[in-house]
Amino acid sequence: MRRDYWQSLCNIWAAERWQETSTTMKVNRATNPEANKHTSGSVSFATHQSRLEKELKRAPTFQEVFDKTHKKKRTDHYINDKAQEVAMTEKYAREE
Repeated sequence: MRRDYWQSLCNIWAAERWQETSTTMKVNRATNPEANKHTSGSVSFATHQSRLEKELKRAPTFQEVFDKTHKKKRTDHYINDKAQEVAMTEKYAREE
């Protein structure tokens, strides 16, 4: 990264408004850590959707994208109870 870009970012991060927002977000994440878990890292939901579309050669369902982003890769289990609850709610909502 160019030095001037890095310095510019450091200036932004040092600003009072950024620090206040950062603190607020840290508190929010700490309040309910289970709500912030997913397995997709920095890859967006839309990117996963696009990749799945290419892989499946059709538009993926919400459930397929959700599973891709909320299941452990090795065990195929949901990352937590909340993710499983959301998946089951979506599944049964489609069946009605």
